[in-house]
Amino acid sequence: MTFEEHKIKRLPTAKEYEDLVFGWLVEAGVTSNSVLYVKDGATVGIGTGEQDRVGVAEIARDKAYTKHADWISWEKYQKPFNDLRLVFGEEDGAKKQAEILEQTKAEKGGLPGCAMVSDAFFPFRDGLEVGLREGITSVVQPGGAIRDWDVIDCANDAGVAMVFTGQRSFRH
Repeated sequence: MTFEEHKIKRLPTAKEYEDLVFGWLVEAGVTSNSVLYVKDGATVGIGTGEQDRVGVAEIARDKAYTKHADWISWEKYQKPFNDLRLVFGEEDGAKKQAEILEQTKAEKGGLPGCAMVSDAFFPFRDGLEVGLREGITSVVQPGGAIRDWDVIDCANDAGVAMVFTGQRSFRH
């Protein structure tokens, strides 16, 4: 196996690059051990404080889903998702919530097309795979893991652009 076999095959598009840079700048203000999802110059989900990339990527994903459900609720009913049962009654509110959750799941919480930003390297591919399952198209991370080659292969296999910063965004 040579180093050449493990080069990133796809560079970010101009739009992806803008989101990666924006996300990296936001990341500098977030507590360490975090993952962010960014799209169109806005954070979609932020997970922080975990010691493993999988857990923090899942927290960020779950927050994105929650925000997306609340956005759908506001667009449809001008009410926060959690207030629907209070406003429309238990049965009708629960039905509306179930419909919103189904739409949120179908739309993967608004994560398709997002950039994934990690303040620390991915020691294994499993952290990156959380974002890949949700449809991310680019990722930025410091790099420097012993298994960077495996994470690069994972990104390449998925057609995802990856950028290495060479430095950790560390904040406590």
